[in-house]
Amino acid sequence: MAATIHDVARLAGVNSSTVSRVLNGKVTVLDETREKIYAAMQELDYHPNSLARSLANGQSGAIGVVVDAKDAEAFSNVFFNRSLFAIEQVAQERGYHVILANGAKRAGGAASIEKLILEHKVDGLILPPSTIQPSLMKSIHAFPCVVLGQPETAAQELSWVDLNNAQGAELAVKHLLEKGYRRIGYLGSNARNGFSKRRVKGYEQALSSQQPCIYPTDGTAEQAMQQAMEALRGAEHPDAFVCNDNLTAFGLLKAVHACGLGCPRDVGIVTFDNYPLAEFTDPALTSVDVDTALLGEQAARLLFQQIDHHTPNQQIVLGTTLVERISSDRME
Repeated sequence: MAATIHDVARLAGVNSSTVSRVLNGKVTVLDETREKIYAAMQELDYHPNSLARSLANGQSGAIGVVVDAKDAEAFSNVFFNRSLFAIEQVAQERGYHVILANGAKRAGGAASIEKLILEHKVDGLILPPSTIQPSLMKSIHAFPCVVLGQPETAAQELSWVDLNNAQGAELAVKHLLEKGYRRIGYLGSNARNGFSKRRVKGYEQALSSQQPCIYPTDGTAEQAMQQAMEALRGAEHPDAFVCNDNLTAFGLLKAVHACGLGCPRDVGIVTFDNYPLAEFTDPALTSVDVDTALLGEQAARLLFQQIDHHTPNQQIVLGTTLVERISSDRME
C-alpha cells in the first residue's frame, strides 16, 4: 500500500500540517525539520499527488520561463543556460516545476503567454524583455511575473532583474586607460538588444573626451576578425578594444596575430563574459565577469516573493567585476 502524508509525518515526528507546508513550499518551516521530512519521504518512497495539492491550494505548482526562440544571442547560449539552471534550483527548493514556453511573435507570442495565465498552468512567469509589448501588459498586470533583463518599455511598471552592463563597460575602459592605452575601440556590438546598447553606452561615457570608435559585428568570431583587421590596418589604429563577448575577443586575437602585432604590447583587450573561453586563450583575457547564474537566482526568488506575498514591483541591478589577466597588462 502506498505511503500517505500521515505516514511521512509519523516517521519524521511532526504534524501532517507541517509536512503539507513543506510540500507547498512554505518558508516558515525550519531547515532541520524540512530535511527530516524529505528523509522520511525518501525512506517511504512517498510521492505527493500534485493534482490534488493544486486543487486544494489553488496553485499549479509550476512557474513558466518564457523564451524568445528567435533571439539566439540572448537565449540560445551558455549564459541563458546558467540562468535557467539557477531558476530550476530555486524552483526545486520550493517544490515547483519549471515549464518552458516560446514567446516569440511568430509562435503566438502574447497569446501563448496569456494561455499559460488564463488556463492556470503556472503561478508566475519569468519573461525575456523582447516579449514585453503593449498587447501583453494588460494580461500580466497583477499576475506574478519578473523580466529577466531590463525591458525597453514599461520598466517602472514591472519587476525585473538585470546586470549592470554599462558599469561593466566603464570598468573595462577605466582599466585600459590606467594601463596606458589611449585609443580604445569597442568591437562586437550591433546594438540591437538592451544589454549590448547599455554596454556601448557605458563605453562611451567612460571615454570622456575621446571619440568613440565602434566596430559592429554579427556576433561571430569570423566577422570580428575581419572588422578588427580593417581597424588595425589604419595609421592611427586603436591600441585597445573592449569586446562584447568571448567569441568577439577570440576573433580579435586572431586579427592581432595576423597583422603581426602582439597582445598586450601593441593591442590591449578586455572582454565581457569571463566564461567559458577567457582564461584559456593565449594570452588569457582580462574579463568583465557577469554572473548570469545569480541573475537567474534573483529573478526566481523575486518571483516567489510575488507569488507568496504579492509584493510590489521591484527592479534589481546586479554589479559586475573585472578579472585582470595578461591581455591588458601592457609592458611600459
